[in-house]
Amino acid sequence: MDMLREWEGHEHFHILLIVAAAVAIYQIVRRLVPFITSKVRPHSRFYLLPWVPLLRLAIILTATGLIVPLVIIPTRENVLILLGAVALALGFVLKDYVSCFFAGFVLLAERAYRVGDWVQIGSTYGEVVELGLRTVKLRTADANDVSIPHSLLWDKPLINATGGSKHILCAVHFFVRPDPCCTNVREALLAVAGASAYLLEGRPVVVVVKNEPFGLHYKVKAYAKDARDQFLFVADITERGNLALHGLGLTLVTASLSVAAND
Repeated sequence: MDMLREWEGHEHFHILLIVAAAVAIYQIVRRLVPFITSKVRPHSRFYLLPWVPLLRLAIILTATGLIVPLVIIPTRENVLILLGAVALALGFVLKDYVSCFFAGFVLLAERAYRVGDWVQIGSTYGEVVELGLRTVKLRTADANDVSIPHSLLWDKPLINATGGSKHILCAVHFFVRPDPCCTNVREALLAVAGASAYLLEGRPVVVVVKNEPFGLHYKVKAYAKDARDQFLFVADITERGNLALHGLGLTLVTASLSVAAND
């Protein structure tokens, strides 16, 4: 049984044209869609950008569907043979890629994270700047782009600090030696946070305190206006908070305690 189609001399031009058109549309989607969505409201952008990888997949599948009939005779038997060969190749050669792809599709359906979210995957914390078919790209606080395979999320915890919002809850920690003569520490830290230019007004500012072996642990929890300003927000409260505590006559200590900047 003949499977390959006999070419009449112009099929290869049609294939090149299809590939060129697919590449062009692929690049348009990759560049134009984020540009267009940047002009809409941030909340709408979170819902639109995650579908870009599916548009890319649709382009690839459409181009493949147009090329295959030019290469083989599209009978039922030939199509089944081709699908079986493709499935076998994917199973043995591209199993890691397929695992990443399906993990990405599941995460997209569950909306675990979206472009613009600040997430922590393993030990990497950053902003989701791109969702691909195989990986998610995070931009860290040091402006480093880290590509993480979707399949890593099968057995790794995911922490989403924003969940589709541009606001983020930040926590700033202060460790001091206890002083029975000073009882207005919480009020001083509340004033420091309330005066920050990065504070999101209308959301509560909370200061909690607990005893630790080394002294007292104060934690200021407040929302930043924009998630991208979270590190400036933490730095601002830290610097002015230290000055305020020194002004109260308190002694700051260094704690052997690991705390996240956004917990």
